[in-house]
Amino acid sequence: MASCAQEIPPLKDRLGSISAVTAMVQPVAAALLITAIIMYMTSRIILGWGRKNASKNSGNLPPGTMGLLPVVGESLQYSRPSGRFLPAVFISDRIKRYGPLFKSHIFGGPTIISTDAKVNQLILQKEGTLFKSGYPRSILSIIGMHNTTEIHGNTHKVVRNVILNVVSSRIRDDKVISYISDEIVQRMNAWDGQIVRFQEEATRAKRKVVQVLQKLIAKKMCRPATETYDILDGLLAVEGDTLTREVIIDVMLGVTFAAYETTARVLMLIPKFLGDNPHVMKTLQDEHFHILGERACTEKVTLTWDAYKSMTFTEKVVKEALRLVNPGDIVFREAMEDVNVDGYVIPKGWKVMPCFSPAHTDPTIYKDPLSFNPWRWNNKDTNNMEFTPFGGGIRQCAGKELAKLELSLFVHHLVTRCRSL
Repeated sequence: MASCAQEIPPLKDRLGSISAVTAMVQPVAAALLITAIIMYMTSRIILGWGRKNASKNSGNLPPGTMGLLPVVGESLQYSRPSGRFLPAVFISDRIKRYGPLFKSHIFGGPTIISTDAKVNQLILQKEGTLFKSGYPRSILSIIGMHNTTEIHGNTHKVVRNVILNVVSSRIRDDKVISYISDEIVQRMNAWDGQIVRFQEEATRAKRKVVQVLQKLIAKKMCRPATETYDILDGLLAVEGDTLTREVIIDVMLGVTFAAYETTARVLMLIPKFLGDNPHVMKTLQDEHFHILGERACTEKVTLTWDAYKSMTFTEKVVKEALRLVNPGDIVFREAMEDVNVDGYVIPKGWKVMPCFSPAHTDPTIYKDPLSFNPWRWNNKDTNNMEFTPFGGGIRQCAGKELAKLELSLFVHHLVTRCRSL
């Protein structure tokens, strides 16, 4: 192992640096000030009327404020970023003022925000009886009105079963593991002498993605059945009155967005975690060079499913990265009826937003929560309401096992190709 590790270049030489992006705020014009005053006066009328009706029909609402501007409410405050893996400033601020359950007005409507692990579990587990999925239209307009977060009943069940069946069968295929590994290595090779940009600044327009999907579907419909079978093949196989072509395209948009955006956030920060914690890097290298054996010095070693399952410390590293980054930090639901929670009422028709990151960084749950400590998972149960990187209930991420496989393979190639600083 020693002879191999000595030839590994420093992590910083392979990764470069991650540039910080700063925003400049332009002075506010007089016309904007006048507009703000008009909006303020309008909001007092609209929100005052809303509160009066809420007090009559909605019982004891959780504490909180609805903001000054109509429609916008507190959306601008919500968008303020936070630092170092902490919950958003907006969330932290209101937890201190109102507690773990509070009301607000964000994304165009009145919303109950929960950071309480037990309440969040209730919301996730009671979908279909007390709550239903209810993402804002501003989000659905990007990821599709019929994606996996918004379809319900039998349609959702069919789509989820297709995704689960494909993912669970394919991730155990050594050819798939080899393909993912090759993709990772190919991109790592492109890092030499370059600044690594882990997160792309630009995104494709939705209509272009739809065009790509439509061409791909047309190609699949024309070719004979082969051994290749992916999620899109599975959805096309059950296409019908319930699962229309429009729904299939939206589902694939949602799957693509979820698979890329969430995993990329964790991948972006794993090198930082390892660079900041050389003892973690060293333990990982010991594990992975043991898996590779002596052949790693002279030949390419193809990873297998059994090799992946033997990455026990890597599994803890991935869990710790998921805890801190928490790619699925929030979800959106809508109350189907008035729901009593902890002495408060969540009114029928109101949006409900469970937020998971406060539990992930709660010092009463995790000792020294902002430190990257994989060893904390030695004797800690992850099947509970306090660790929810993939959500929960009937809409828990169907691709979570694939995500963990991708993250583990990334760690493998990172630590066997780079050494700590």
